[in-house]
Amino acid sequence: MLINALLISQTASSGTWSFNTAKLTSAILKQVIVKAATATTTFNFQIIDDHDLIVFNTETPATGTLRQELDLPLKGICTIKVLNSSVDEAFTGKLSLMEVN
Repeated sequence: MLINALLISQTASSGTWSFNTAKLTSAILKQVIVKAATATTTFNFQIIDDHDLIVFNTETPATGTLRQELDLPLKGICTIKVLNSSVDEAFTGKLSLMEVN
């Protein structure tokens, strides 16, 4: 079992940022950590798969840091996205992906 960390370093503009992953052959997302520069910043987080389907969405906005344990299978190129950020600022974090054979 090999777990890779996909590091996040993005800055929101008009409350949003997004990026595409490299093509994932077969992976399980085990953990999401997204941290805003300010502890009071609220934001929503989404993962959209290569069929343009939202496969993960925060039901309520996160404040400061989003930390979520998951077992979410992912394949192909996915879009990682923060939206509705209350402040345009820097975000850091990581996605922990377990490779599956």
